[in-house]
Amino acid sequence: MADEPGRAPTNEEYRMLLQLETSLLVWLRTSLSLMGFGFVIARFGLFLRELAQVGHGGALPHTWVSAANAGTGTGLIVLGVVVLLVAIRNYQRAVDQLRKGALVFPPRWPPGVIVSVLLAAVGMGLALYLSLV
Repeated sequence: MADEPGRAPTNEEYRMLLQLETSLLVWLRTSLSLMGFGFVIARFGLFLRELAQVGHGGALPHTWVSAANAGTGTGLIVLGVVVLLVAIRNYQRAVDQLRKGALVFPPRWPPGVIVSVLLAAVGMGLALYLSLV
């Protein structure tokens, strides 16, 4: 899809543009999920701290638990923002390549693989955290 004024995109080019937009929306949903999950984790730590201060349920106040929850939650929120920014950049780059007619294969380590590895590490950390508490 060269940048020729007045030229309509072919069916294949139009499908590719729609697939790129769908991919961007999937990444948007993923980043919102990460940010929401991070917020829940951070607020749950606050809830546990308040519960311990009131003295219900036999919960003992641990400052490191609150710090771990706040750090993990904030980290997931930041990861969600980074994922969204990377997705926007990749979308714009792919559309520019499509317009020039020079689409190339994605890198060996696409953002999806990197995010999956980071989330696996966070999941293992949360599993370890839950086993210790």
